[in-house]
Amino acid sequence: MILYPFLIIVAIGVIYVVGLMLLRNSQDLTILWGQSMTVEVSTFTLAMALLFGFAFCYLVVSSVYTLLMAPRRINQRNDIKRVLESQQDLKNGMVSLVEGHFPEAEKLMMERVGYSETPLLNYLGAARAAHMRQAYPKRDDYLKTASAYGEEAEIAVAVSQATMQFESGQVEQARATLIHLRELSPSHPFPNQLLAKVYFQQEDWKHLAELVPELMKQENDEITPVEIAQQKAYMKQAVIGLFEANSGKQDLAVLGDIWQSIPSDIRQKTYAVEAYCNALNNAGGGDVAVPVLEQAMEQKPACELLASYGRIEHRWPKTALERVLKWQDTMPSDPALMLCLARLYKQTDDHENSANYYEKALMLVPDQRVYHELGELLTLMGDELNAGRCYRQGLRYCVQGKARPFKRQ
Repeated sequence: MILYPFLIIVAIGVIYVVGLMLLRNSQDLTILWGQSMTVEVSTFTLAMALLFGFAFCYLVVSSVYTLLMAPRRINQRNDIKRVLESQQDLKNGMVSLVEGHFPEAEKLMMERVGYSETPLLNYLGAARAAHMRQAYPKRDDYLKTASAYGEEAEIAVAVSQATMQFESGQVEQARATLIHLRELSPSHPFPNQLLAKVYFQQEDWKHLAELVPELMKQENDEITPVEIAQQKAYMKQAVIGLFEANSGKQDLAVLGDIWQSIPSDIRQKTYAVEAYCNALNNAGGGDVAVPVLEQAMEQKPACELLASYGRIEHRWPKTALERVLKWQDTMPSDPALMLCLARLYKQTDDHENSANYYEKALMLVPDQRVYHELGELLTLMGDELNAGRCYRQGLRYCVQGKARPFKRQ
């Protein structure tokens, strides 16, 4: 109590005065005098009177103080009780939320939110419960109220809001929330990962290709192998989609700018080289794609690059054929190599060798496109009988998924 120090000081003063009086008066009587009267009492009687007087005053002051403080103490005890009840409601609400009792969870977390020591958790939990009930307006109201609890609360609310918006199919709203969240906390890993999913779902390959390298650079010991694999898959799809989306514009400069904007380590990947060169070829830049493919094949041979090399209408097909024949030593009996040789021999007007390599390619891996190309070649050669057989066998493969080795009769 606040009065305790004061009362202790008064008690010490009374004891001090009584002690002085006892020391200065050698007689048993003490004389108290005033202007018009004189009282003569014993020293013991005076000491006892002062002691009882002090005790009486202390009791009166303590009683008054207790009466004055009683309402405040009652309110404090009631507040403590409500806080404890609110904490228990929050715990029970979280349990109900995990168990799937969403209406009960929302009610428990909002019933005593005014007395909660962590109202942010109450509002976020209630928002999740409302979201699971597909009560999206109530969810947004809870999140709006929760965002008023400071800057850290704003980040937590934005993360929760974006997650729930994405889960409910509100992809455009989730994107806007995540972009705002990146402004608040650029290095936050989770919003960036979720934004990558949004870009992927919206097929926004440009922004996805810009974001994924940033994700790969983030140092996070808790990142899992699954997340790493997902990031690589996003990057691959972003690069392929970006070139496919721009290949129809017939603008080689744009494709070159895209290629240069891709990180150097990604440009070494087979899928990136293949996507770039296919886009160049589709845009009429096959001659530009040739040296890129040749350099990549020298560094790391791949059947995908061979397929792209064979699809190009070469300006000097004999030179290209000689180069592929050199690669044959490193990739013997590869179906992609057989098909590439077949196409290049066709470009050099060596139809017989071209047909032979088409047959070899079909023996290794049946493919409807190869059946069609061989049928066209046989028609060009005037072999209508085998061309018809080839077309029929290719049609049977398309319908039944079964193929037999094709040999000309």
